[in-house]
Amino acid sequence: MREVISISASHRTNHLLTQFYNGQEQLLQDVDAENEPGVFLNPVVDRISKTVSYTPRALLWDAKCGTGALGTRQYENTHDYYFDPDHNPSEAKQAGVEIVQTHKKIPKSEYQVALDSNGHLPVLSDSNTRYWSDYSKLVFGPSNLNTLNDWYHDVDNPSAPDFQDLHQTYFSSYDVGYQEFKTNYCADFFDDKLHSQLESCDGLQGLNLLSEMDNGWGGFSSCLLENLRDELPKTDVISWGFNKDDALSLNQPIRSTKTKFELICNKIRSTLSIVRDSNLYFPLYSDPSLSLWRSAGCTDLLFDAVNSASSNRDAKKRTSFNHIVGLLTQGETHRNVVSKLDIEELDFSFYSRIPRQKTSGTKTYGQLFISRDPQSTIEETSTIKTYAWQPSDTIPEEYRNKTTYTASLAVTEKPRDVFKNWLNLVSRYFKYDADREELKEELGTLVNTYEEGWYDDDDSGDDL
Repeated sequence: MREVISISASHRTNHLLTQFYNGQEQLLQDVDAENEPGVFLNPVVDRISKTVSYTPRALLWDAKCGTGALGTRQYENTHDYYFDPDHNPSEAKQAGVEIVQTHKKIPKSEYQVALDSNGHLPVLSDSNTRYWSDYSKLVFGPSNLNTLNDWYHDVDNPSAPDFQDLHQTYFSSYDVGYQEFKTNYCADFFDDKLHSQLESCDGLQGLNLLSEMDNGWGGFSSCLLENLRDELPKTDVISWGFNKDDALSLNQPIRSTKTKFELICNKIRSTLSIVRDSNLYFPLYSDPSLSLWRSAGCTDLLFDAVNSASSNRDAKKRTSFNHIVGLLTQGETHRNVVSKLDIEELDFSFYSRIPRQKTSGTKTYGQLFISRDPQSTIEETSTIKTYAWQPSDTIPEEYRNKTTYTASLAVTEKPRDVFKNWLNLVSRYFKYDADREELKEELGTLVNTYEEGWYDDDDSGDDL
């Protein structure tokens, strides 16, 4: 078996993993499915009842209350944990146990109630899917879930948890996120949660790391990945980073507001760290016009396509993470930013939103097509064929009908535009930052890595 473990750090990325694992649950219902379920799901055999249950090979991080109505041990039969569906402390089932309610009750979604009672499933919409647990089909238990101790989920601003629910300090800084993981979670996460997942694998082939680049989660996942590299130095890691629009993508003055400047500073530090320690980095766009549920349903077309290639039951059709990395990087391991991320009319790349600085064509260093059309007759080395998508009913209807499609991925010159702009920004505005020279050196190297031919920009990166 060549298992894949997915690590998600943020409420947004938990929505994407939920949609992905709902799709894995959907495949379990198909006796003729072409995938090997054990790649992404851990089968647990009950020898008495002669049944098999599946748990996700996943580790999810969220703020307190970010899991919605889902209790960490909700689906465990234990006397050490009190769970009452009505959350009525007066009906405690253990004598001498005092129950303290520390936060307002979050009601279970209508969809989850229907799942638990085997009832009629309601239609999902933006309004009834604000938490990823509202529509999760597989059970995420204590071995999968990790929670920030001091930061509370904000439904209206899910990317920036609130410290102690005091509405004064938010999880919005790279440094805060980095120190949070390093100081409070590093040892326990690797010694307990990650090792538990690793022990269930026969032969780990790779990991997905999903996070956001503009806030504290970027620093949090950077520190996590940095330590993960010490733990698993030779394991392939594909990182997926969500990026919000910033002053560059919106063509606005860099210092138009303090918030926008801090956002792009976070993005620079997070991206450099993630790119440095990943085998591939996919810069995804966070579309503000879409809810987290709808955005995850759309992005799952890309995420599922890339991952499906590594789980084909037929060994002749199976493709490893390592092979995908090789096709895109062409052996140049330091050139690992996949800037082209297309599926037909859908463009998932944040980097395509950055203004071009070159008037001529764009160089393509490595490309890959992932075809999910069983009828496709393409026989090129840069094309991987995999099984058709079987989306869960939790995917928004407008994306659910795309069961056969081709994902187009490429490593191009485009990151040069991004890194050059960042180099100019660091040179001009990071006057007293301790890591200024380090950032300039690393960005300069990346600019040269993705540069081909003549550009229209000048040497505006010099100190002013």
